[in-house]
Amino acid sequence: MQGTPKEKKPEGPKLKAPLYNGLYVSADLYGLGSKLLGSDFLSSEIGVGVNLKNQFMPTVELGYGKTNKWNENGIHYKSSAPYFRIGVDYNIRFKKLDYEDWLYFGVRYGYSSFKYTIGNAPIVDPKYGGKIDNPNLIDPIWGGLSIPYYENNINGNMSWYELVAGIRTKIYKNFFMGWTLRLRYKMSAKEASNASPWYVPGFGKYASSANGMTYTLIYKFALGAKKPTVVMPIKKKKTVTGKKIIVHRGGNTPFNTK
Repeated sequence: MQGTPKEKKPEGPKLKAPLYNGLYVSADLYGLGSKLLGSDFLSSEIGVGVNLKNQFMPTVELGYGKTNKWNENGIHYKSSAPYFRIGVDYNIRFKKLDYEDWLYFGVRYGYSSFKYTIGNAPIVDPKYGGKIDNPNLIDPIWGGLSIPYYENNINGNMSWYELVAGIRTKIYKNFFMGWTLRLRYKMSAKEASNASPWYVPGFGKYASSANGMTYTLIYKFALGAKKPTVVMPIKKKKTVTGKKIIVHRGGNTPFNTK
């Protein structure tokens, strides 16, 4: 016994976007906000992206990172420098009619060249005066108390790549908000032989990998961008006229963005 053939679900209208869909300029709010809430790092960045066919977004991001931190053992670390990233995002919702809202994945290449200062604080002898070794620090090779040291303006750099995922949604006219999660992986780095960096601008804590987040306010410059069209599905209705079979198909209609 043959089963009843399943009817295919009719296709709905799909979006067909032109090549150029506008220029997007973004500013990160998360780096500034986290510093106000007690983070050890201060960062700020802007980004510029070009929307191509509502599917791809080539992006350049420029930023500045800074830290000035004393830890509980009396070690001081200071660094500040610019950084940049370049990459592209892919929108998996590029055919949806609410085309201004994105759900995307992407990649970035990042680089920062920076200087850092690192040192430990000696302890003042409370009885005889003068400076003595910090009792919280032990020499990792020879043992015993470490000798106070101070290294100023050490040159360093790092390159890394990022895997990103995020959302972007329209909030009012040409204004958008967006969240982006970032997984960062070190590619190469330069550091001093006697003092590794603790923080890398644009990357985070110095390690083989790091996690990050950005929360952005975005403005779309739509000058020169054409309106997308809606592609109607093909209709299966057929009309027989003599020996001819006429297939009725859908067409393109202008997309109403209002």
